[in-house]
Amino acid sequence: MKKRLILLITLVQIASLLTLTACGTTSKGNADVAAKDEETAANITKTGLPIADKPIHLQGLVAKYELVTDWNQHTGLKDYASKSNVIIDWDSVPQNAFEERRNLLFASNDLPDFVMRAGLTPQLITSYAAAGQIIPLDDLIEAGYAPNLSALMAADEGIRKSITSADGHIYSLPNISEADGRIGSSWINKKWLDKLGLEMPTTMDEFYQVMKAFKEQDPNGNNKADEIPLSGYKEKANNGNEFFKSFYGNWGFGGNSGIIAPYMDVDDNGKVRYIATDEKFKEMLTYFSKFWAEGLIDKEMFSQDMNQVIAKVDEERIGYVAKGNNNLWMGKNRGDYVQNPVMRAIDGDVYWTSVSPKVRDIGSFVITSKNPNPEATLRWGDYFLSEEGTAMARLGIQDVTYTIDSDGFYKLKDEYANNPDGLTVDEALSDYTIFQGGQIPQRVTQKVDQSAAVLPEMIANKDVVRPYLVADEKLMIPNFSEDENIQLSTYATDIEAYTEEQVVKFITGAKSLDEWDNYVSTLNKMHLDKYLAIYQAAYDRWNQQ
Repeated sequence: MKKRLILLITLVQIASLLTLTACGTTSKGNADVAAKDEETAANITKTGLPIADKPIHLQGLVAKYELVTDWNQHTGLKDYASKSNVIIDWDSVPQNAFEERRNLLFASNDLPDFVMRAGLTPQLITSYAAAGQIIPLDDLIEAGYAPNLSALMAADEGIRKSITSADGHIYSLPNISEADGRIGSSWINKKWLDKLGLEMPTTMDEFYQVMKAFKEQDPNGNNKADEIPLSGYKEKANNGNEFFKSFYGNWGFGGNSGIIAPYMDVDDNGKVRYIATDEKFKEMLTYFSKFWAEGLIDKEMFSQDMNQVIAKVDEERIGYVAKGNNNLWMGKNRGDYVQNPVMRAIDGDVYWTSVSPKVRDIGSFVITSKNPNPEATLRWGDYFLSEEGTAMARLGIQDVTYTIDSDGFYKLKDEYANNPDGLTVDEALSDYTIFQGGQIPQRVTQKVDQSAAVLPEMIANKDVVRPYLVADEKLMIPNFSEDENIQLSTYATDIEAYTEEQVVKFITGAKSLDEWDNYVSTLNKMHLDKYLAIYQAAYDRWNQQ
């Protein structure tokens, strides 16, 4: 017994000595780390370029858009590296393989220092933050390492609200658009209106009469009944009725918040509602089911792609289409089409809801917990939220690919805007710019936006609906807690897919509107109330920030 007691005491003493030794080592280690962090931070500037007095090396993961040069060989990024003193070794993954690569790295916790063009949904941001794999940026922002974002948030509190997660932290840099590219458009055939002596429709009743005339009065003049009054196309599964959603504001939906989720807005009392169970929504279905029954809607609307629509426009067969923020995609006869006004279907207020929030792509840039220098990394990403940085991302290198005129507007050089070898603008700039495909931090203004949406004729088209746009400060981006994300995964997919399916059936007559009550009852049985409650909580948080 005595020997066992001595042995036990000895083991305890050894453990105590090891603990003391470990504590001493940890204390010294912490001091070394703290000293290193202080030294690293001292190397980082808080404004202007370079970002670091001494070169800093980082590991970055990026989804490479197919038209953009490998980010390790990219002339524009090399120029930025030389100016910033931040050198990045890129894992430049083709976009079609990126999601699998990103998910694998996070699942194995084999993380890069940061992820660019990350494509993270608010749900994924919440999940990775809860797992401690991406870091909150608040303290770094407060310390002055994001001067451009800080200035933007100071000028517009809505930006901070939009990028703040449900836990109260900011984890990612956003894409901020103040240009007309975020305003969607619809296009009516002005040539046909003039040919038939018709006025531009201003109500949905007038719109019906115009569509009937397009079908029956041979506006293309080929003596054939081949006109298609209203057409469109689907881009992916479960969004074949996008044309229908473009008319929400005509019936008064979306005025208080925009459309915050498929078939969802906020009423005037601050209550989240499911549009697709509202009686006014039933009126919309009744209206367009009449269109379908009378042959005023393209019978291939819910199955065709964009190229099929372009072919019909080229054949002078289409009267109206709701798609895109410009009409350059529509082919050789695009000049025949202009933006129609918001056509009133009710006596109350109407809106143009085809507009994206000012803040979008909020999951485009995140810093991981493996990053040894988050200060420099945040400064590197924040640069793209400056006018100079956005110009670099979208236009390339000053005096090489673009110039700045006396009014402060950025202009591509002619060999890039009108490439002599027949390259598109995106192709010609592929070694200088990184904006292609979106999902990067940037602040797009009219001065730096070179897209077709800001051509003078496109701006004039936007002016038609500009007075009916929902105010920027009302357009919300819902953010959810980890628990809410789990609940949403239970309800959202089934509810939204069922609604999409039934809407098409109601419009095409595959289902009678006499079955409306059964349709609403089915949605309620799918726990629509719980689905809405999650969004209500997100909306309430938004208002309290």
